[in-house]
Amino acid sequence: MRMVHYFTALVAVAVPALLAAAGLGVFGHVELHVKVALTTTILVVGLHSLLIIFMIVTGRALREAVRARDLSKAFLDELNEFFAKRAAYPAAVFGAFFIVVAGVLGYGRVGFGLHPAWHMLTGLGALVFNLWAFTVEVRTIRANRLLMDRAAGELDRIDEVLEARGELEEEKGLDASALAKSALIVAISVWMPYLYWVVVEWRGDFSKVSLHPWVEVCAASLFVWMLARPEALATDAT
Repeated sequence: MRMVHYFTALVAVAVPALLAAAGLGVFGHVELHVKVALTTTILVVGLHSLLIIFMIVTGRALREAVRARDLSKAFLDELNEFFAKRAAYPAAVFGAFFIVVAGVLGYGRVGFGLHPAWHMLTGLGALVFNLWAFTVEVRTIRANRLLMDRAAGELDRIDEVLEARGELEEEKGLDASALAKSALIVAISVWMPYLYWVVVEWRGDFSKVSLHPWVEVCAASLFVWMLARPEALATDAT
């Protein structure tokens, strides 16, 4: 399966979750609304973050292919033009922003003395905007896949020519530096949902929220980081 399939499947889960959270709030099921909305917020923010990371990785992969594999720079130029004309980046950023704001304003009456209508309006706005953003993101990933497929086909052609000449270099293993950075990012960012739950939902009462599974994920990520870091330092030094 490709990224577009995973992303579309997650969108198919996020859309009903958004509608369910909104419906529970409108019909006054406050306790269940809070639980569903919090879970949905984490899912939606994760989806938008996944789109942004995927686009960044795509661009980096093409730049590296142009630099090290003699891929035509036209692919990179097309990718830059593709990003300039698509609204996927702002849609992802503002989609995540709006739903987080809506969640924070859910406690606006208690924490800031705001009227509940503020939460309702921002919540409905976040719902509509994210439904639109998902359509933009899915179309963007599909179009990006076509571009990457053409680039992959061209790289295969280049490899065939190099192999015929006996000049094909052996592929390098996993980039230790990238693995170490990714593991460290996961170890830090995994605490964001935990802190959101403590600060927003339970107003600073840490006893209300379990450390699991956040501590296990963080520990595993730090373990990977410690394993990859020596090789990453050695690679950076050469």
